[in-house]
Amino acid sequence: MNYWLHRISHHAELSYPLLETGYLSIGFSDMINNEIIDKVLSNDWDYFNELFQMTWRSIPKTRFNLWNFLKMAKGDLVIVPSWGTFFVCQIKEERPVKIGDAYFDGLKTWQGKPVTRHEDRLISESGNIFDLGFAWRVNVLHEHIPRDKFADSKLTSRMKIRQTNANITDIKDSIECSIDNYKNNKPIHLHSKLIEKTANIVLDTIRVELNPDKFEKLVKIYFLAIGANEVSIPPKNERDKVGDADIVAVFEHIKLIIYTQVKFQNGELNEWGTSQVLDYKTNMESIDDGYNKVAWVVTSGESFSVEAKRLATENGVQLINGLEFSKMLLNAGIKLLDSDL
Repeated sequence: MNYWLHRISHHAELSYPLLETGYLSIGFSDMINNEIIDKVLSNDWDYFNELFQMTWRSIPKTRFNLWNFLKMAKGDLVIVPSWGTFFVCQIKEERPVKIGDAYFDGLKTWQGKPVTRHEDRLISESGNIFDLGFAWRVNVLHEHIPRDKFADSKLTSRMKIRQTNANITDIKDSIECSIDNYKNNKPIHLHSKLIEKTANIVLDTIRVELNPDKFEKLVKIYFLAIGANEVSIPPKNERDKVGDADIVAVFEHIKLIIYTQVKFQNGELNEWGTSQVLDYKTNMESIDDGYNKVAWVVTSGESFSVEAKRLATENGVQLINGLEFSKMLLNAGIKLLDSDL
């Protein structure tokens, strides 16, 4: 049995309702056919690469996400991260199916909008095709397990990886321990309780003592504390700039750049910040410099709008509210809070 991490990265508004009914899905709707399933299950890597070359005119790194997904097997355990929680699912069939085979009468999106099927594809109420190609029939063993209470440091760290999926069998002991703790209602006491109780104090202090510029500087200090080699603030009036990022953090050793929008405010943050940093990241991805590029939105506020969450889920943007950022500060080390803001 293998252990997998699989992130809902396409059409959350439909993928989560499918998961709740026992289907774990992935994108790649332009690859739909039974032959690709047969070829991957028989380890035909040449066919797999040739299909991408023929369909996309390239052989992208993201193809590994589809390969991993189709290579899951009956009995495998799958961890599915969600907003501050995670699901535990188990593959229940011998092979995956085309997404059309996961359709059932009455299927609806999060917003209650009906979904129909046309041949092998699922269609929205407005006639658009959902970019979902394949699914596994799963048993949802546990749902909405709080990360900060039951996921230890190894599992928590692994759930932060940005790719859609990965084989995480190497931390199976950590996974099983986290599941057992949840089943027996034994949260990770000291760490989770200290963080949970202290984070609200940190957040209240941030809101009272800081201003937008100082909060932006605090985010910059956080990136330096967790190992960024360089952290810069792009010019606000940068010529020909597309989108916007308040902070650019470069992690040289792992070839990673994080573009971050920083919002000092209370309440709910709408999709504007998410859209701005996504546009900035998308524009910067045209530069072939060998770095992986991801986008964050950090706010001192309480939450994000439904539209912001949808946009972030569909495009891999990390949304971090004030309480979550306060926990990140505490996990990074209390000494960084001594910095002169």
